[in-house]
Amino acid sequence: MNNEQFIKAFQDNYNRLFNYTGGHDIKLMISIAGKYTLAQKQFSGVVLQKIIEETQDGGEKALPVRLEFSTSYKLAFHLMQQVDRDKELNRIIANDQALGQVHFKKTTKRIIGALFLDPSNCLEHAKRAKQLFDEMNRNQRFLTSKEDIPYAVFLTANQDVRPKVQADTIIKYYRNLRSNKFTMGNHLQALAQIMTVYSEDYNKILLEYVVKLREGLIEQGVNVKKLHYPYLGVLALAATDGEKMNEIVLLHNQLIEQKVFKNAKDYALVIAIQKIVQELVEVNNLIDITALTSILNIFDIADFILDLGPNIPTGIADVIDFFN
Repeated sequence: MNNEQFIKAFQDNYNRLFNYTGGHDIKLMISIAGKYTLAQKQFSGVVLQKIIEETQDGGEKALPVRLEFSTSYKLAFHLMQQVDRDKELNRIIANDQALGQVHFKKTTKRIIGALFLDPSNCLEHAKRAKQLFDEMNRNQRFLTSKEDIPYAVFLTANQDVRPKVQADTIIKYYRNLRSNKFTMGNHLQALAQIMTVYSEDYNKILLEYVVKLREGLIEQGVNVKKLHYPYLGVLALAATDGEKMNEIVLLHNQLIEQKVFKNAKDYALVIAIQKIVQELVEVNNLIDITALTSILNIFDIADFILDLGPNIPTGIADVIDFFN
């Protein structure tokens, strides 16, 4: 699908969403329109609404917590994509119970984390996730919160992971990114976590690559904000080269000219990265299916918690870093 076809399909899905939802949440509409367009589907709210009602009506398919409006739509889209929707929903509920057994607090973010728990040995995986979460909390007490649960689960899928080493690497990436003019906060911690997907050992070249990707976008006139930080991590993991970065910038520039993005220009870069990187990893899927799965899963996590938690004012950054 070329850019013009993508934009037309995206606009059509957005319009359908607007008519169905009343247009109250522009960020949600952009996110869902992007998901449908990338999946080459046409939005229809009837199916999504039925799934939402099933998961929240208190019946046998109901989730243990009531989801926020935005999360309920995104989870409903995930369930809609499954061959056996009931089986997937039961898996999520069982996985959430496993996360509860290791003392993760009951939250919407725990439900999201349950999506990425290994079904073959979910309790052991949950224990590893809790170990990593606790280590991150020890290192970054001001930042680590419920928004980090999905990342902690995703990062500990490998049974050989060493939570202490991984947490130490995360904090090292975080601090070195801070020294390279990245703004502190939840989004930066998410980026630091994503950078350990392929290896829990610190990699200076990877750090330099992420810094270069950000600088390259800025040099081409793209306004890189904190919410884009996790997506920079995805670009690095996908080994995005200069040609693909130019394609991202081109699509970004085309998107921000659309009326849809008039009051949400920051989300144009998110959609552009998702489209170009998905096409890139689908080609590379012929070589390595693991890379494809990892990157698409990170997109899901980042999208579920796109507006991450409260932001800490930049002015107290040095104080917090000192105490950490």
